[in-house]
Amino acid sequence: MNTLTVPTIADLFPDTVAADAPVDIEIGPDFDTAAMPELAARRILDVLGHIRPHPVGAAIARGGQWVLILRHESGEGMRWPWPVDHRDTGLLSVPPLSASPADALHWARLGNNEGRVFSAALPLYAALPLLAPLRPQPETVRP
Repeated sequence: MNTLTVPTIADLFPDTVAADAPVDIEIGPDFDTAAMPELAARRILDVLGHIRPHPVGAAIARGGQWVLILRHESGEGMRWPWPVDHRDTGLLSVPPLSASPADALHWARLGNNEGRVFSAALPLYAALPLLAPLRPQPETVRP
């Protein structure tokens, strides 16, 4: 029987286990990111809440945004709509595991109910149109 190892935050970001400050980690070799406003991320949690195990894994909170961790290239070829800023290159500032919610950069989620770090790209992508009511509308000019 082939068992699939589910990586933890400590597996994917080992330098954050004993760190006392954020660590910059390269996006791309091991993971991609999907950043979105916190309200949108919380709505995604609710929308996908009926799926077991929950498809949303770990999330980093920073400045009103949540950054979800995706398997590298799991969203390749997708044209990510609002509100997602998908990245497959660059640097991600990752908080230490000991960061508290009072810190500007901290873990909003340490994984799903199985401890999975990665969010599933396809259910996430499929749920994004349901966030359309949250999209800011341009101001209308009254004559």
